Parts: sequence; structure tokens; C-alpha cells
Amino acid sequence: MRIGVLSRNMDYWTTKKIIKAGRFRGHETDFIRTGDVQLMVDDVYFDAFQGSKSFREVGVVIPRIGRSLTDFGVLLLNHLELMGIPTTLSARGLATARNKFATMQRLRGAGLRIPESFLVASKIKAGDVIERTPPPLILKLLSGTQGVGVMKVEKVSDVGPIIDTLVELKQLILIQSYIPNPGEDVRMFVIGDEVVGAMVRKASPLEWRSNIHLGGKGVLYAPTEAEGEMAVKAARAAGVEIAGVDMIMSKEGPYMIEVNASPGFKGLMKATDVDVPGLIVEYAVGKAKK
Repeated sequence: MRIGVLSRNMDYWTTKKIIKAGRFRGHETDFIRTGDVQLMVDDVYFDAFQGSKSFREVGVVIPRIGRSLTDFGVLLLNHLELMGIPTTLSARGLATARNKFATMQRLRGAGLRIPESFLVASKIKAGDVIERTPPPLILKLLSGTQGVGVMKVEKVSDVGPIIDTLVELKQLILIQSYIPNPGEDVRMFVIGDEVVGAMVRKASPLEWRSNIHLGGKGVLYAPTEAEGEMAVKAARAAGVEIAGVDMIMSKEGPYMIEVNASPGFKGLMKATDVDVPGLIVEYAVGKAKK
């Protein structure tokens, strides 16, 4: 089968691993640079090209769409769906997962536990927020990734100036209650209807954020059956088939905090020894054959 791996850069570690896994399994696996794709529609049919090659020659597409190309990626994935080309990520899934508040809406709509969350689009009185949810608070840009654009605010006096500054920069702000934790969260890697691996991400000594890209360390985690079901439910609610589902464990149970549409898996593979790229390829091929 011919597999297209859609990514911004062929040298990305995850991209290389997926391509290698596809070729190892005997599939013609090609890199497709997202920014090089051209979409075409006329009064007869839809098509998409990379150079002179049509996507109609591809059996299935595995998208790894960078955050800076999210808007184009949504149009592209919608286009491929209209062309009848199987992909491991839908336009709806990408759009939802790349908007943190939209993700919270979907998760809560599915009956999952989330932190108390507010969306702010204009300058407000800090007291309006603090009255509902006292610090510490977590402030997030809607489209941040890998821990970037996430702030922990502990002082009441700091809430207003930060909100005002971000609004002045034309940023929508997600404000969430802080879920107490020892500087760690749990990442579950979901493929289809299964959690294929999980790890606890522990923050580095100089950080409170546990992201691997910020120096966090991954440690093997064995989720309970209920936790695994929650992770799959969260991915399904967001419309993401291959997802990194992040949760914080508390006395009340797990809080869902994020669903990632193009999750990295280097740290997970190191912590779990799971062949994630191989499983991604097998899932993509299985979907194309249905």
C-alpha cells in the first residue's frame, strides 16, 4: 500500500520513525510536505497535489500537521475526506484539538471531569475571575503547544495585568482552576479504541510544567481499566483517532486537561518500549482496507 506521511519537515524525529515503520512493513511510504500541497476543486471533482502527484495515488494519509499550519490543515483534511481518501485524523478532530476551549467543551459534553474553565475575550476586572475561582489559576493561550503559552498565576494582584496584556495582544485566554499535583501528569497514547501506552510525566526540578520538551521525564504508568476507558472516551469526544490524552490525577479522580492531535512519542517509547510508529502504520493500513 502507498502511505503518505503529511508533515512540515522530513527530518522531524516522529516523521522519520513513521516513514521507517511503513517501509519496514513493506509499504511504499512517502513524505509529503504540508506546505507544498495544492488543493483544487472545479465543477467536476476535487483533487490535491504535491507537485505533479495527485493524492488519489495514495492509499491512506497519516497527518502530522504543525500548529502553524492548522488552518490550512483543516481545509486539507476536509478536502481529502471529500475525495474519499482515508486519513488517521479528521478536519473536525484537528480543529477541536488545536483549540483548548473547544476541547474542554467536547470533553465536558462527553461527561468527563475537567478543570473549571473560563474563556476570556476582552479586558475584565480581575475580581470577576477571582470571585469565581481564586488563585492559583492556570492561564493558557488557546493554541499553545508543548507547554508554551501556559502560565501559573499564584498572586491575586498578577491576574489582571496578565489578562489585560494578552487581550491587548489579541489573544483569547483560557482560564482554569489549578488542580493540585506534585508537578506531574499522565499521558495516555490512544490509537483507535485502545490505549497502547501510558506514562507519568514528571517536571524537571526548575519547572512546574511536566512536558517532555521542557525537560520532563517519562516513567512507565499502568492505567486502570477505567482510566483507559476515560482516555479513549476523551479522544473520541474530540474526534481524534491517534491522540495523546493528558490527565491529572486527584482525590476526586482524573481530570482531563488536553487532547493532542499530533502527539510526540519519543518520550513514551523510551518509557514504555511500545512500538508506537509501527502501531500507527498498522492502524492506518487497517483503516484503508475497511
